[in-house]
Amino acid sequence: MLEPLPAFPPTDADLLALLLVTTWSARTGRTLRPVPVGELSAAELVEFWADDQLEPPYSGR
Repeated sequence: MLEPLPAFPPTDADLLALLLVTTWSARTGRTLRPVPVGELSAAELVEFWADDQLEPPYSGR
């Protein structure tokens, strides 16, 4: 079950984070556990964000 939204308006940083996570989820099909970000482990965050198959390796050129 999702937690209720806070009573205060989200900051620009909150909205940007939501946009980035939502876009990455749509692009990769990955999701994060529905908990506050501070409760996610480093391994969960790396697994969510790291994807070397989407971009070609940097060639130095």
